[in-house]
Amino acid sequence: MKDLPLGAFISMTYRSHFVRINHRMKELGLSAGQFFVLMVLSDEQGVTQDHLAGVFLIDKGSIARAVNVLEEKGIVRRITDKSNRRAVRLYLTEAGEELIPEVVKIDKEWEEAAF
Repeated sequence: MKDLPLGAFISMTYRSHFVRINHRMKELGLSAGQFFVLMVLSDEQGVTQDHLAGVFLIDKGSIARAVNVLEEKGIVRRITDKSNRRAVRLYLTEAGEELIPEVVKIDKEWEEAAF
């Protein structure tokens, strides 16, 4: 393992994180894709999907799919920005707020297992 290139180590760490998060999120009826959206919204509500795509460096379609699932499950709501009608901001619903401690717990469990 000592000759493992840094890039490979980072890739393995990311994959391990994703697999573990995805497994635990499935217990909540969600996936790792929604996990990352929820983690951002737990810290800062009112962000746009464009902002999330920039944070995660992924395409807007992937973010839209994740947010659609969260909205269908009543965890996230979209509200049109009154000052910019083209911008739609994301907020946690009451159910979403109640879910956040469990999502944070999942993240902490991975960190403890990894380190």
